[in-house]
This record gives sequence, C-alpha cells and structure tokens, in this order.
Amino acid sequence: MSKGLYQEGTLVDSVRINARVTGFAKLEIDIIAMYYFIFLNNGAYLWNGGVIPPYDIVSAFQDEMVNQGITTEIYSQYTEWITQNYPMVEAIEVLEKDQKIVYNFVPVDPPAGFTVGAPLDV
Repeated sequence: MSKGLYQEGTLVDSVRINARVTGFAKLEIDIIAMYYFIFLNNGAYLWNGGVIPPYDIVSAFQDEMVNQGITTEIYSQYTEWITQNYPMVEAIEVLEKDQKIVYNFVPVDPPAGFTVGAPLDV
C-alpha cells in the first residue's frame, strides 16, 4: 500500500505465503500470487515500449519480517526442529552455517508462454 500498489480484487485476493523446510538446511517461503506480481516486484520492459519499475515488494517484506522479529522466530523454531529430529553433531554443523531464506514465486493463472520458475528479486 505504501508504494501505491494496493488494489481490491484479483491480485490482493490471490496472494498466499507458505513457509517450509526442504532438505536439511533450507528454509523456503513460497509466494503464491497472480502471475503479474513478479512484474511488480522485479520490474519489466513491456512489449509496447512501456516500463514497469521494480517495486521490490519481497525485499520490503523481508525487511519487515526482520524488523518485527519474525525471521528470528522462524530460525528459532527451525533450530528447535533440527535438534529434535537430528543427532546433535549433525545439528551443530547446520546451525554453524550461514542460513538464509529462499523465496519462490508460484504464479496463479499464468498466460501461455509465461516462464514459470523465474526468480523473485530480493
């Protein structure tokens, strides 16, 4: 909303966020939204010569998660899960690594020819 992107309807109603642990040391957040969310986040050069500037929505989301302590809470819960599910020696090796959150974009209703799997800029 602070970037003037708020709208009622399709985009707002489509956004869902899922967090999951994949593998042993990978934290992933899936952002599920209408396919054009990626253009608002990353920016785009349009077929007609127009330009959508990058609004860096995911970076702002990540900064807000850090500021509100949500990222710390995620890692706290993840650390607890690791120590409960793996021997201590293995858990210590993972906890010593530089961990980061990986963001995936899952487009809703993409048009023909849309490249699924394009990364979200963070």
